[in-house]
Amino acid sequence: MIHIRVLILFLSGIALMVSCSKSPEDKIMALAPRFQKALCSKMIECSKDDIAKIPPQYRATLPIFMQSEEGCVSYFKENFDKAREQRKTQKRELTEETVASFEACITGLETTTCEPFKGQRGPRLGVPGCENLEKISKPESP
Repeated sequence: MIHIRVLILFLSGIALMVSCSKSPEDKIMALAPRFQKALCSKMIECSKDDIAKIPPQYRATLPIFMQSEEGCVSYFKENFDKAREQRKTQKRELTEETVASFEACITGLETTTCEPFKGQRGPRLGVPGCENLEKISKPESP
């Protein structure tokens, strides 16, 4: 019985060390699919009424991330990958604070109503925690 407790404690310690040894960049990339799913499902869900008002012949002119959840996820995945490559080439590193902010953004997206997605909000998403989102998810323009 004592051996089982020691083994469980040992394995828990190893699991903690592995999770703590991830770099902030690795943590962000591990969280990215959850973010993409939360944002895209919320965005499509909250804009479906507005999109339904657009005549079918003009719907193809919508940005790819507004046409389907799959298109949205692939669009943001591509942007995340480009932004990551830019950070590597520019030798910029993400911080633990950025990871915490990103996690707060994901939680906010998963629990928010459609209100932040409606009306005039400017270039930023009005979800708490998502203020610094562009630093993570959007590559800089040349």
